[in-house]
Amino acid sequence: MEFRIRRDAREWFRDIRSGLTAPPGTPSAPDFDAFYFCFIAGITARRKKDTPTSATAELVENFPGPYRHRGRHLVGLFLRTELEYLGVSLDEKSAVRTEIRRLVHPSAQNFLSDEGVREFNKYAHGGYEVLQDWFDDRPRALETFVRSFRMQVARACSMD
Repeated sequence: MEFRIRRDAREWFRDIRSGLTAPPGTPSAPDFDAFYFCFIAGITARRKKDTPTSATAELVENFPGPYRHRGRHLVGLFLRTELEYLGVSLDEKSAVRTEIRRLVHPSAQNFLSDEGVREFNKYAHGGYEVLQDWFDDRPRALETFVRSFRMQVARACSMD
């Protein structure tokens, strides 16, 4: 199963898309960069959105380029947030194992089961709505967006 970006989110990032490039020597994945910003916003705000497949675009099945080495960290953030969303305490070992078995597939290159990818995508889809709440307008300059994005994430994390 593939990661999917909302079509309206792809459009929202259009002015900074050309700036979303990978470091030299790694494949570029500008749409995955946009997906990443949405995912981090969704995880930070703990907001999920079930979006119909017809309103999304297929990205990739695995973490691309510079995300390949950070995939486990992203999955860890996802699992921690999803367990909290489900009301499963880390002290409930049996429930934690059950949910991890449902969401993780250890031999998958992206570390996730199909159900895990679906839930991971929901955070990115909800995160796009969070970005719309955080910003008055779509981003026009990458540097300004990244600076404001970091401030919004920090502000949201300090409110927890």
